[in-house]
Amino acid sequence: MPSHKYKKPTLAQLKLFHYRILQSQGQDYLALPKQKEATLEAIIQSLDQYVFGQELYPTLCDKAIYLLMGIDKSQAFPDGNKRVALSAFEYFLNLNRASINADISQRKKEMFSLAIATNEIDKIKAVNCCIRAIRS
Repeated sequence: MPSHKYKKPTLAQLKLFHYRILQSQGQDYLALPKQKEATLEAIIQSLDQYVFGQELYPTLCDKAIYLLMGIDKSQAFPDGNKRVALSAFEYFLNLNRASINADISQRKKEMFSLAIATNEIDKIKAVNCCIRAIRS
């Protein structure tokens, strides 16, 4: 199998995003139970998953969308899952020398995240949106 070419966020970074998001909104931080930490670790590790010798998430956008969907749908955090997922999505892109186009507002990013969370758009459409929205 080829070496992994994309950098990934760590569990500590995800927890820090959660802490900062809650603090910025005047909410109390609640520690994650160990099983929820394990869920998040599994999501991070799955970014490099192979099935029958094929990388399951081969592109930057495949991985970024999987991270966004995985964090949001896991409901690992007591509050702020969509906000943490969106932060992790953008951080993952930045780690890998890509970013969301500056003309896309925070509100549009939040609407995109909500559309994924509510299954209004599927993974394929989300990946296509990601491809159109990033600049590297």
